[in-house]
Amino acid sequence: MIPYEDEAEQLKKSSWPKCDQLVESLAAHGPSAMQALEYAAKSRTHHVRSACLRAINQIDPKKGRALAESMLKDKAYEVRETAARILGVPVPA
Repeated sequence: MIPYEDEAEQLKKSSWPKCDQLVESLAAHGPSAMQALEYAAKSRTHHVRSACLRAINQIDPKKGRALAESMLKDKAYEVRETAARILGVPVPA
């Protein structure tokens, strides 16, 4: 079991804008919430993936940039846009 796993499960299933509130709540725990955020970043829902990426980058920019690199190929434009903004590159088509 990962720390804050219940919150991560709730986040994965949340709708926008509730996911932003849940991500903020998890991110407030700092580095101890990273596993939960990384887990939730695998959500099927693009707004959850994007919110988790922003939070991960805020807590640990090195991990955030690494995750952003992989998310540049995400199927959702919003996630690619978030990743590109973190990396300072144009949004891939």
